[in-house]
Amino acid sequence: MRNDVPATPVFSIVIPTFQRKRMVTALVRSLANQAFDEAIEVIVVVDGSTDGTAVALRNIDVPFPLTVIEQKNAGAAQARNAGAKKARGKILFFIDDDMEADSNLLAEHARSYRKGADVVIGHMPLHPESPPNLLTRSVQKWADERFHRLSAPDANIDFHELLTGQISLRREIFTSVGAFDTRFTSGGSFGNEDIDFGYRVLQIGCQVNFNPGAITWQRYEVSPDTYLHRARETGRADILLARKYPRQQKAILRSAYEGKWINRCFWRHIVNLPVLGTLLTSAIDWLTEKLILAENGAVTSRLFSWSTAIQYWRGVREAGGLPSGRKLRVLAYHAIRDLSASRVLYDYGVPPADFRNQLDALAKAGFQFISVEEFEHFLADGTGLPSKAILLTFDDCYTDLLNAALPILEEKKISALAFAVSHCMGGTNIWDKALGAPQLRLLNAGELLEASRRGIEVGSHSRTHPQLTKTSDEQLQAEIGGSLEDLEATGLKRPRFLAYPFGDQDRRVRQAAGAAGIIGAFTVAPGVFRGNSDPLCIPRIEILRDDAGRRLIWKVGVLARVRGRILP
Repeated sequence: MRNDVPATPVFSIVIPTFQRKRMVTALVRSLANQAFDEAIEVIVVVDGSTDGTAVALRNIDVPFPLTVIEQKNAGAAQARNAGAKKARGKILFFIDDDMEADSNLLAEHARSYRKGADVVIGHMPLHPESPPNLLTRSVQKWADERFHRLSAPDANIDFHELLTGQISLRREIFTSVGAFDTRFTSGGSFGNEDIDFGYRVLQIGCQVNFNPGAITWQRYEVSPDTYLHRARETGRADILLARKYPRQQKAILRSAYEGKWINRCFWRHIVNLPVLGTLLTSAIDWLTEKLILAENGAVTSRLFSWSTAIQYWRGVREAGGLPSGRKLRVLAYHAIRDLSASRVLYDYGVPPADFRNQLDALAKAGFQFISVEEFEHFLADGTGLPSKAILLTFDDCYTDLLNAALPILEEKKISALAFAVSHCMGGTNIWDKALGAPQLRLLNAGELLEASRRGIEVGSHSRTHPQLTKTSDEQLQAEIGGSLEDLEATGLKRPRFLAYPFGDQDRRVRQAAGAAGIIGAFTVAPGVFRGNSDPLCIPRIEILRDDAGRRLIWKVGVLARVRGRILP
């Protein structure tokens, strides 16, 4: 392996790999036989492999710098990001580890760049040494159809075509678009990190060229079990992608809207039936397992197609189902600390361990935590939400939001809204002092900025936490509009959301909030929020210290819905 560092490479070839020593070493050797004379480098990121991949790579003699990065298994997206960070080339070239490069691969990509391309994709046919079976025939058919589709004079290259099996792009494009989203392949899961990346590439107007002469041969050695497991992960990944880009839902969820009726409709609903669905899908799975190795022609192919659809829709269900105009539950927290010594604030202090347990219980019960961005889309145009959708909010912005709640939220990849009292930043909860409550420190401006950088959207909780219905018109304008100006002056983006202090509001207060530019305002009246309801009167479910187990699930899942129907 060469470690000498030449001049800036034209191509930095980044290859993530996991447990594929034979394949990835063959790929690296094929890159050593390129009809391309300019400088290149190859960076292989070994993503938690235990099969000796790293040692084997370091023992390969190649005519270019070969860097081997070892990391714990974190998924292909994180591995590509690690390789891109190390890369020095003018063009970043991502290749999957089950590919073998044609000798003209780099020369063809270079030719496309000389013609003005920003991004280049190529042909990915099945490697002739792949085992002949039902799956490889399907891969070959897909590759042939893709080749003819993209070779057409009027070909439309959409984001589904920008796959990391083989894609290169100018370094400045990667910098502009940003890294691969690691949520899609977190922990080694499969699916859509490249499609998400491709969507962002197309959004900035890049010139994408398909070069039919740029060939990488795919060694497809995937077992039926692995294929079906990936189908399930693809279902989850499709929902994650649809939630990230809700206006592209139909384009993303092709399996839901295209293809054979039995796959897109029948199995979609059958997997949700508790008894019949389980019996029928289990029977299909059993038959598929028995017949797949028998190569029983059309029967096996049909059963495997059904089994694939079943696994896909199971993944969709596990991720919250197809986004639709469902109801939203907004949870309201206050302090994430033990306040058992205070009779006044006991209920409103949830210790960190209990907070973690509450989030785990909700997730186990099938509730889906949505992002603030998803909530904004829901408000703007009724874009669908997953089933049992939940948005987390925190009132007052105590210091424990930063040092206790946020680490747990980051671990679980949950975003949230938090509402700050702008004239009390860095102070205490003076509005509770008359009640004999302990004075708890609030986040200062710098700490609010840190929370914002780490995924918390900061909204307004007024300037001084008064009962807004008891203020004059002038005071009301200052409390709402003034708080937005205060928070914006700290360097935060201007708040778009408001939590009414004490949940106190009326028509006049709501009108003042709307006039100040607030797009969503929250009460503490229990209930669920529907897309056609008043966005300046959003109900919330207050989560208290003793809400745990079945009580928590009942409160969030059933009681809030009932209360929302009977309360004005």
